[in-house]
Amino acid sequence: MDVEKLFNGIAVIVDNEIEKKTSAIYKIKQLIEAKNIPVAVFSEIPQLDVIPALASASFVILDWDYTNGELEVEEGERVTIPGGLVENEEERLIEFIKKLLTDVFVPVFIFTAKQPDTVIDSLKEASLWDDKKTNRIFVKQKIDVDTEEELFSAITEWIKKMPSAYVLKEWERVLRETQNAMFNEFYSYSPNWAQIIWNMLKEDSIENQQEFGDFVTRSLQNRIQNYSFDEASIQSDTPPNIEELRKVVEGERYLSYMEQPAQAYTGDLFKDGSKYYLNIRAQCSLAREADPVVYCIRGKKLKSKDIVSEDIRLTTERELVFSAKKHFSLDQMCEICQDAEKLAEFNRHFSKHRNSIFFRKGTILERDDKVIIGCVAGEEAIQFDMDLEVLNFNAWKDKRIGKILPPYITKIQQKCAVNMVREGVTPLPKELFMSFDE
Repeated sequence: MDVEKLFNGIAVIVDNEIEKKTSAIYKIKQLIEAKNIPVAVFSEIPQLDVIPALASASFVILDWDYTNGELEVEEGERVTIPGGLVENEEERLIEFIKKLLTDVFVPVFIFTAKQPDTVIDSLKEASLWDDKKTNRIFVKQKIDVDTEEELFSAITEWIKKMPSAYVLKEWERVLRETQNAMFNEFYSYSPNWAQIIWNMLKEDSIENQQEFGDFVTRSLQNRIQNYSFDEASIQSDTPPNIEELRKVVEGERYLSYMEQPAQAYTGDLFKDGSKYYLNIRAQCSLAREADPVVYCIRGKKLKSKDIVSEDIRLTTERELVFSAKKHFSLDQMCEICQDAEKLAEFNRHFSKHRNSIFFRKGTILERDDKVIIGCVAGEEAIQFDMDLEVLNFNAWKDKRIGKILPPYITKIQQKCAVNMVREGVTPLPKELFMSFDE
């Protein structure tokens, strides 16, 4: 892993000894600068309103002790700092770290003269550290990172344990290169390119703020290339639990609205009681009307027990297994075969299994007249019928909860379109396939 290439933005150091050339943190600053990484410094804990400006930093290095236990007064005399002042500085630092971790995603390193366990205990008390998870904060004693090899080896090892930070930095690197190239490209076409696009979109949308942003994002995405991720830096020794899996998959395909957009969008999901309504109307039609109608398909939630992921199987324990709750021993089946009613009931399990919703190779298999999407709106899956319902957007917008994202909404639109223009065909005689009678 090339740390110099990965961290090619500005590093930020917050330490009250940063200006002392004999201090450990000053030496760390020199080591970072020797890697051609610019460094911005603060000699005291910054105000909270500085945090948004740190979003583009390569990483932030913090000291833990901003008092050092003593304070110099006139004639070089030193006095012990009151405990209350020390506690107040630690509270300010914890408040700063909390907001830093909440508002921006940036690697946070605490290099301190204190024992790391002492700092970690304080972080635990502030709910900033969890022994059961990989933490976004990296704690190290300054004396352990006072050479170039020690410093960057420690950072490299932490990055390997924090795949999110690695992915962010590699993605930012490619994004930054593409972003600069794209804006230079458009400027070469016309210094007024933004005005040209803005006016075009303004004529065709009631919410051109969003449309203009989408144009910039789409243009950037179309130009991004040359990603180079290190798989070893992405893999983790800790397997994800089921809830983590569900949340990550949902985040990839569904956006929950924290604030309601002004206009309707393709993929908008509405909830009325236990029913869901998904808008599949084309965006170009929605953008041109102040109060459009939305074309929705109605759905209901499915549970994991509604979806079959395992085949019927015969086990070495001499059991036929339909599901975790339905299994029969060979002795039971021999007994069932002697009773016509029990046999009919037993065979209904096969029919029910045949008509089930199946999961296969990462996909939930749907009937032609149904649409199923997993992991949206906090549900395990939602199944939609194909019948369209026309709803007035303004009357329903307060029930809008989120948005299904491309390419999933595009796939749903395509299936609905095929369903609308389907043509009936003559059914095949069942007798042609009665193979059990042979």
